[in-house]
Amino acid sequence: MNARLRHASGFTLIEVLITVFVAGIGLLAVAGLQAMSKKFNYDAVQRTSASVLAQSMVESMRTNPGYLDFYLTSDASSAASAVDCGAAGAKCAPAELAAYDLYRWSQSLAGAEARIDGDNAGGLVDPTGCIQKGSVSGLYTVAVAWRGITGIAPPANDDPADDPARNPCGLNLHRYDDPREAGEDDRMRRVIVLDAFVADPNAP
Repeated sequence: MNARLRHASGFTLIEVLITVFVAGIGLLAVAGLQAMSKKFNYDAVQRTSASVLAQSMVESMRTNPGYLDFYLTSDASSAASAVDCGAAGAKCAPAELAAYDLYRWSQSLAGAEARIDGDNAGGLVDPTGCIQKGSVSGLYTVAVAWRGITGIAPPANDDPADDPARNPCGLNLHRYDDPREAGEDDRMRRVIVLDAFVADPNAP
């Protein structure tokens, strides 16, 4: 084989550069997909946690049905309890139990029940817990809002009235404003809404 053929069988610098460029584009695409996967996984974990916490409050209300009005709140993060109803031998009146349930719920929402190095572990990011009376007797709405990673547009005028995004839980609290946007927009808010019937023995 002569020198000319040997030279032609090798790679030129341009071919190497093209290969590096194509490989770089592929690696950037993989990195982008990984970042998106992490965001979706994070949102899924937060949403699942919020659903579990909303259901746990419904169960608490069902164990104390005669005092359901004591559970109503527009922001459970400010809940406090004068009596630790979970302590051994504690004797709580139903109203005290309702206050304790709300306080314990607020701690669970914030992940304060488990701590690592003094910081809350688990829970939701900037949570807001709300409990509202429904439109019919015995119907209650438990809503949980938290802060997402990215901003989303508010619901459109033609979106259905029962769209969870229309629930007021967490609105206008300055917790969910998008720092990249001017003003108060709540674009970072995520919310789940759970409607449940709770039998009230005091209902007419």
